Parts: sequence; C-alpha cells; structure tokens
Amino acid sequence: MGSLAEREGYDVGLHLLDRQIIGSDDRLIGKVDDVELLLDDDGSLVPTALLVGLPALLPRFGRHLGARLSGAHRLVRAAAADQALPLVVGFDIVDDVSSEVRLSEPAYGLLHRMSHERAQDPRRCRVGSLLGTPVRCDALPRRSKVLDLRLVGAPGQPGEHRVTALLVGPGRPGALFGYDRSSEPGPAVVAAVIQWLHRHARVVELGPGVDVDHEAGEVRIGPEASLEPLRG
Repeated sequence: MGSLAEREGYDVGLHLLDRQIIGSDDRLIGKVDDVELLLDDDGSLVPTALLVGLPALLPRFGRHLGARLSGAHRLVRAAAADQALPLVVGFDIVDDVSSEVRLSEPAYGLLHRMSHERAQDPRRCRVGSLLGTPVRCDALPRRSKVLDLRLVGAPGQPGEHRVTALLVGPGRPGALFGYDRSSEPGPAVVAAVIQWLHRHARVVELGPGVDVDHEAGEVRIGPEASLEPLRG
C-alpha cells in the first residue's frame, strides 16, 4: 500500500487499526489498538488519539465478550487501577500511514495514560465501539452493520482529519479487505468475489438523515441520507 499522504481519504479499520506505531527515531512504540473520536459541536466525528494496550484492544472483541475480557483484566490489575485505561498518543503527531503509522516526534515519552475524566467524557467514543454497530435503514438489509469509517485528510499535511462517511452493510467489519477501493484492486478474481458478497454494502455520508446513537447502540439512516455504492 502506498503512502496515505497521496490519498484524499482513508478507512480507519483498514488503514489504521492494528498497525505498528513508529516514532521519528525509528523506535517501536506499540500498535494501534483503537482510535479515539471526539463528537464536535457540529455533530462531526474527529479523530483525537491513537489508543494502545489491552484496555483499548479487549473491548473490540464485542459488547459481551469484550466486556467480560475487560472485566477480567481489571480484576487482574486491581492493584493498579489506572492501568485499566489505555495509553494515548495524540493524533496530531501522526505524520504518515502506510504499512505502519509514523509519528513526527521521537518515541520516548509520547505515551501517557488516559485520564479518568477523559475516559468518562460523553463527547468521546472509540472506533471499536462503532464497528459492528447495527444499522437501521429501509434501503439496506436488516442485518446491516457499520463496516468501517472513512476519514478525510492526509497524515502530515495541513487540514483537519474528520470522519465523513460510514461504510455500512451486511457482513463483518474488515471483511472487505480493501477491495472496495480502486486504489487497492488486488487479484481480479478475488476482488470480484468479495465485491459480489458485499454487493449490498454502501457508503453513507454523515449529515442529514444519519443519526449515530451511542446510547442506543445503533445507527439510524433516513430516506434523505446519501447512500452510494462502494468505490475507491
């Protein structure tokens, strides 16, 4: 995969999650176990941090299994309650994303523990909590879910990153393997099979008609929303 600095947008699950994080001094910091999002005043979602460690990874195993694993981790770490929260790397120092996430600063001292106040901020959520979220939409199959989140902005370039669209449809997050993007076509036969399996998936732009309800744990898409076929 080429540098995302040359792209007009990228997908969080496909291009960020589980990538190694490397400082400007070529030292390994960890891997992207989740990404923190901030709900802006205009209703948009803005990435604010890369999250590192088991407290970020375990909840991604699903609402039920993830909760049990996180609970077990908290019991094991009961003597160090602060370690029940993930480590944080500010998204503003992400310099490039390719097969790894490159930062603009040296590795030493970049990681810090998330504060309890930040963790309890109702304006903040995680990508992992949105992936797999049920989608209610008359124009989509009943079992549709959020498959990925599409960001605009190029790492290391001027301008703010923000989530502009959701990839939705039946199936599981990550099952597209990037074959929905013309920039990553892969073997033609495999691409054709995956695109056929996900023929009902759509890209929905965030805006009027799209309600991301964190409390209810679902995304509601109305008839006025923009639904487009998958494409790169």
